[in-house]
Amino acid sequence: MIKYLNSKEMCMICFHPPDVNPEPNLLGETVTHPLLKHHVSYYPEIVAFVHYDCHKKIHNTPLDIYIQYKTGDSRKFYDERKGK
Repeated sequence: MIKYLNSKEMCMICFHPPDVNPEPNLLGETVTHPLLKHHVSYYPEIVAFVHYDCHKKIHNTPLDIYIQYKTGDSRKFYDERKGK
């Protein structure tokens, strides 16, 4: 079972809502860029919703509190999902 640390309505890192493009697209629609799912842990599966730039910050800083998995866990997790 997946544990979510926050909702898709607010970034776990900067506490802002999803980004909205200020200019409407060609159809006159407002474009919202949804938050990404960042795996804090794969085993157990713990996910935080974050902006793209906040996701880069997690991995480039690194923000260790948001990286609670071992090397190789992501590969193992996604291989299992593909049925390998």
